[in-house]
Amino acid sequence: MREPFIEEEVLKVPEESGIFTLFQERDPVYIGRTAPRSNLRKDLLHALAVTMADDMMASHFSFELTKAPKTRATEELRSYYEAWGRLPVYNQPHGLPLGERAELRR
Repeated sequence: MREPFIEEEVLKVPEESGIFTLFQERDPVYIGRTAPRSNLRKDLLHALAVTMADDMMASHFSFELTKAPKTRATEELRSYYEAWGRLPVYNQPHGLPLGERAELRR
């Protein structure tokens, strides 16, 4: 179930391990997982702070509890890639596109 990505809703999320998806309106923009020794509420609060700093656009979120967040996040990312031929926008690697060379400065 998707919830509005606001602090009031994030504070209702359990302090357990799991995965989460951030959406901009209907489109998934990030698939994340809890870090070791962290929890969904803490990681979603961090993502909310990033969003509020205008570094990311997300309007809704969903989550899933799991004891294997790394494995489940990988499965969800693979499924998304197979369906859309790309990763969600904030899961994409940043930097130079393949084939472009970096310009070294002196």
